Amino acid sequence: MKDFADPAQLPVVPTESTRCCGNRGWMVGLVGVTVAAVGVAIYFAGVASEARRSAETAAVDANPSAMANWQNLPIANATAAVSSETFSLATGAVSDQADGLFVLDHNSGLLQCSVMYPRVNRFAATFTVNISDALGTDGKGGTYIMATGQADFPRSSSNPVGRSVIYVLDTATGNYACYGVPFNAQAMNANRPQQGLLVLIGQGTANPVIDRDNLR
Repeated sequence: MKDFADPAQLPVVPTESTRCCGNRGWMVGLVGVTVAAVGVAIYFAGVASEARRSAETAAVDANPSAMANWQNLPIANATAAVSSETFSLATGAVSDQADGLFVLDHNSGLLQCSVMYPRVNRFAATFTVNISDALGTDGKGGTYIMATGQADFPRSSSNPVGRSVIYVLDTATGNYACYGVPFNAQAMNANRPQQGLLVLIGQGTANPVIDRDNLR
């Protein structure tokens, strides 16, 4: 009589269905752990953010002038210029405390410089000029570009001069001009309004006519 092995002692070979279900269970468990970890991280991030906002609010309540006193912040001196079909705009410092806003109307040729008084928070100084004569144009529908620069001109109480100059170029002819700003810093400190004309400093052309006789 043949001996038969006990089925309970035989090795179990996992079928495809068993392996599949085992892997699926492992993946489900991993996803569950990941979701739980993300939830915990979001919770603690929210708690930290709320604590930070509470601390900032308490600091402002304890010293409300700390946020309101923006005038004590360092001044960022910067210049910029941009042009469109009808207007050109540029900025430049006219003193240690104020910028000049230069706006050129291409249709009329009117160039304006407006200065914001920081103590009263409004434009209180205005200087104007028409660029038509200096550039030799009729000032109607011209195409211009502008840029600001700095020049350390001699200044006095009787001859106030701002720190910036404004350059204007007629792109159709190449003619350009430079204007100064007769800005009085003492008048600004006293909150006195100012009004006047921009001063023509120099002019030239980007397309000079060469005189060959003078070159010989």
